[in-house]
Amino acid sequence: MTETTQRMPAEAGEGHSPSPPVEAALPLSYARTLSWVSLVLILLTTLGLSFFISSSVRETLLTRQEGFARVLAQNLNSQIFRRFALPTILANGRIALRQSSQYEHLDRVVQSVIQGLPLERLRIYDFSRRVAYSTQREELGRAGMSPPYLDEVLHGVSPRAEIISTIPAWQAIFNLPLRPGTFVLRIVCPLRSDVPLREGEPPSVMGALELTQDITDDYEQVLVFQGIIVVMCLLSSVILFALLLMLIQRAERVLAERIQKNRQLEQELNSSERLASMGRVVASIAHEIRNPLGIIRSSAELLRGRNDKADVSTMRILTAIYDESVRLSQTVNDFLDYARPRQHRQDLVDLNLVLDQVMAFLEGEFARHNVAVERSLEPGLFVVGDKDLLYRAYYNILVNGQQAMDGPGIIHIVGKRMQVDGTDWVCLEFLDSGPGFDMAVLPNLLDPFYTTKDGGTGLGLPIVQSIITSHGGRIELENGSEGGALVRVLLPASPSLAEGYHE
Repeated sequence: MTETTQRMPAEAGEGHSPSPPVEAALPLSYARTLSWVSLVLILLTTLGLSFFISSSVRETLLTRQEGFARVLAQNLNSQIFRRFALPTILANGRIALRQSSQYEHLDRVVQSVIQGLPLERLRIYDFSRRVAYSTQREELGRAGMSPPYLDEVLHGVSPRAEIISTIPAWQAIFNLPLRPGTFVLRIVCPLRSDVPLREGEPPSVMGALELTQDITDDYEQVLVFQGIIVVMCLLSSVILFALLLMLIQRAERVLAERIQKNRQLEQELNSSERLASMGRVVASIAHEIRNPLGIIRSSAELLRGRNDKADVSTMRILTAIYDESVRLSQTVNDFLDYARPRQHRQDLVDLNLVLDQVMAFLEGEFARHNVAVERSLEPGLFVVGDKDLLYRAYYNILVNGQQAMDGPGIIHIVGKRMQVDGTDWVCLEFLDSGPGFDMAVLPNLLDPFYTTKDGGTGLGLPIVQSIITSHGGRIELENGSEGGALVRVLLPASPSLAEGYHE
């Protein structure tokens, strides 16, 4: 007759088939590949640009250091010739630096020029490739310390500059801080006389001047600058990539949710179409068997009334025929009500009066099962709808509650007006003292043909939901805070509530 809310696993009915998983390859999957390619390109471009900038800075530094050394070499060349070479030749006829007086004289001239300058060492080579002078006196007279291109410089070739390092340049960034002397700039230039030593001859080369400068600190600053550029560029690239990847992942997640939702809607639509087709078939069959069932029912009732003196076995059979025909008639009516819901009227309905009528009809049934009903309803609970359909809905809910308790119990009915998002609603809550809903089957109780009762059709609560939703309302199923099953029905309150109440 009505769908029971017996709280046990379903013994009949269909469950929902799991929806197919969303494909891993979403339309935005190419964007993820593009983001990785972009990251690689950005990193390569960033590294190339940073190395180009740092290399330019390093070349600029070395060029300035080399320019400074060349100017210093020219100054030394002039000072040595004018203040030492020329006076010594005029006084002694030749230069002999092994004499302490001449060496000290030259050393005073050199020190006066390089004092306070970042110069590590200064040497002067003679034509025998020996050290004729050095700021480190223990090197005086030693051979084998000259660069391989010394002969070219002694023959008047332009000055030569080179960087001498104790480690490969590419390893320097991994060995910070650098030890002093790791990178040394060496410039070798010819030591010339400003004027001819003999009349009629061009200025001659007197030796080779070697300047050595430790540029490790400056080179280390360049490497640090290069590292800062690389780290900042990489960090900015990673941040940009992370933001791009986050946006892509968010877009993919939203797209996946929409695809999943569309699939669920498609499944629901297909299910609705199948149910509608099945409903039409069932409605046709039910319509055809309803009249024969009515004849069987009335005939059984007539025979049972005429055979008062029939034996017990015959009366039992007639009673069984009558009871089963009544049950089948109600089942057929349930199928027809669900398959062909009628259009409800638009009348002003007082829900208090509807519940009064329902309770008047169920009063005897509830008394036989020792079920009490406690009502707490506000006056004037008016809605616009069909009184007969609402009567049917509330009747089904109350009978379900009575059947769920399966014995003595109490059903609490609370009715009130409430506002949700600025809209007025009439809320009726039916709370029974039964075991409550089984949370495992709760999501399926409003599905058509899903039943937890032997012999049930699974259409009681779906018919209630169909009636309520057709009135613009909704039905909610949950367990009460202190136990029992709670059915909450929300219907839009009538705009003419006050006027209807006075009537």
